[in-house]
This record gives sequence, C-alpha cells and structure tokens, in this order.
Amino acid sequence: MKKYRNILCCLVALCLLGGCSPSPTAIVVGKNKVDAAELAFYLEYNRLNLQSQDGSTEEKDADPSLEEAKEAALEQIVTAEIVRQQCGKLGLELSKEEKEELEQNKDELIEAQGGTAGYLKSLRQSAMADRVYDKFQENTLYYDKLYDYMVGEGGEYSFSDVGLRQFFSENYATVQYIRLGFSSAPERGMDRAQTILEQAQVPGADFAQMVALYNDDPYMTENIQGIVMTASQCENSPQFETVFDLEEGEITGVLVGTDGYYIVKRLPLAVTYYDDNQEAILQEARDVQFNELLEEWTEEASVRTTDIYKKMDFDNLWDYVE
Repeated sequence: MKKYRNILCCLVALCLLGGCSPSPTAIVVGKNKVDAAELAFYLEYNRLNLQSQDGSTEEKDADPSLEEAKEAALEQIVTAEIVRQQCGKLGLELSKEEKEELEQNKDELIEAQGGTAGYLKSLRQSAMADRVYDKFQENTLYYDKLYDYMVGEGGEYSFSDVGLRQFFSENYATVQYIRLGFSSAPERGMDRAQTILEQAQVPGADFAQMVALYNDDPYMTENIQGIVMTASQCENSPQFETVFDLEEGEITGVLVGTDGYYIVKRLPLAVTYYDDNQEAILQEARDVQFNELLEEWTEEASVRTTDIYKKMDFDNLWDYVE
C-alpha cells in the first residue's frame, strides 16, 4: 500500500507540472515534433509584442494581425529546433552543472511564486506550460553553445584580423540625413522633400548646414557630423536600404521611411573608428555570420505545419496551454 501511495503521489505531481494528456503536434521540423502548447506560448508572446509595437496597451485595443504573429511564432520555433538539431549533430550537450543550474533557477522561481500552484498560475498568465518553460530555458543554453562553437573565439567561422577588417569595410557606413516627418509635413511633403533634394545636389552645397536647417529628427541633429550604421541595420529600414549602394559623398533620392521623407548622404568612416570599436565590430560580425548559418540551415530544413497550427488563434490558444 505504501508503494502504491508513493506512485500515486508521483503521478499527481506530474499532472500538476506537466499535464496528464499529451498536447497534439502543431509543427514538425525535420524529425522534431513541436506540440500545440509550445505554439500557444509563442503565439501569445508575439501577439503582445506586436501590440506593444503598435502602441496598443489596453485590452479593448484591436489585436494585431494573427497571420503576422503566427509567422513570427513559426520562425522562432523553427530556429529553436534547428539549433537543437545542430547541437545534436555536433555532440553539444548540456553539462551536469548547467542542468543543475536550470533546476536551481526553477526552484527559486517556484519559491518566489509561493509554491507550485503560484508558479503554474504565473506561467499560465503568459500562456506557458511547465514543460514549455523548461524547454525555453534549455533553448537559450543550446543557442549559446552553438553560437560559441561556430563563431566564437577559435570557432569554425571565427574571424582573423584581415577578415574582420574586410567585414568592417563592407558592412559599415557613416550617414547624414534630412528627415521631414509626416506629422511636420502632412501636406505636399514629397514636393518639399524634392525641392530640398535639388538644393542638396547643387555642387558645393553644405549638406550639414541643410541638416541643421531642415531636418526634424532630434537624433540626427544631435549627431550632425554623421551616424555610423551597419548593413544589417540599413537593410531593415526603408529609408536606409540603399545606403550601401552609394559611393562616399553621394546622396539618395527622396526615400519614404516609416515616419517621414528622408534624404540620405553617405560619408567616409572616421579613420580611428575601427580601432576604437573593434570589440563591437567583432560582435556584429559574429552575429551576422551566425544568422547567415541559421538561414542556410533553415532553407535546408523540412518544416511542416498541422491542422492545429492552422486552427489556432488568439482566442483558442489558451485551450492548448496544458
């Protein structure tokens, strides 16, 4: 009877922490199956993230695009699974010490929440099941392990001094720009921007002086001699996406950004910038290289979504948090 009671207690504990019934598969990455509970967490996370980006904080505010949130959730899940798969291929496992640290961190979180019930309630508010919490914490360690193995010091894709200098020359630029914000130029803003562009293109025109005269972006005004930007920053900004197509001293046409009309000029980099910022440049180079590897692995990966993925939305996702 005592043995049976111990088994029963173990089953109750497992039910409290992990849920008794298995969650249906929502996504398959290679041979890895990702269940609906995990998708529910990422979907709710991206709903809140997109809502925050839109400036919506009240419950009455309209939810962001379900399709956009789902695409972001899928990308995050696929990346996490690919990282795990690559770690498996390379034999990168969590050490005993790392596992013990994860357990200790979890015990401290449970204690801070007043016990298991409070801990589970706290997770539930974020649409996170206990096993999803465990996996999420492990994912961070696996990501760091793979990152260090591939692009860290002595890694497979580590940078020599020559390689880093080449990366710097190809991926960094100094820019000046004139922004006419939509709010400050609501009418005929494009016409005004074109007029300013024509003035800037006159030989001998002082672009810095024109920035001081016309620009309405305080950040540019505070850094009127130019701002150093990376290629990865520019490619995600419509107002800067053509910067690396310019020669030094050239000016773009009028570009429509997310917040106004832009006229951008590329300037030479300061001769001391590389030496003064070598550590940050190395970090950027590693990040870019690792992201390129992730993109390659993702393109090669087999990814399949199930009916659960198609059916899940912002309302019914809570049914899968178990």
